[in-house]
Amino acid sequence: MRRQDAAKVPIISRLSSYFREVIGELKKVVWPTREETRRLTIMVIIVAAVVGLFLGAIDLGFTHLVNLFLGG
Repeated sequence: MRRQDAAKVPIISRLSSYFREVIGELKKVVWPTREETRRLTIMVIIVAAVVGLFLGAIDLGFTHLVNLFLGG
């Protein structure tokens, strides 16, 4: 729909069309099961913890290096 054509259509009609399309798209979504959600949540927490520990170790190492070179 061109911009001029869209301006001629009432806002209520455009909004109702938008929400009908949204509902239609949501009906197509394949939602994860409770078990999949639980498993993936645990996986995200574990990966976040591992990455946090890794970055913390690197930060600690760089802190010690800077203190060694600057004599702090």
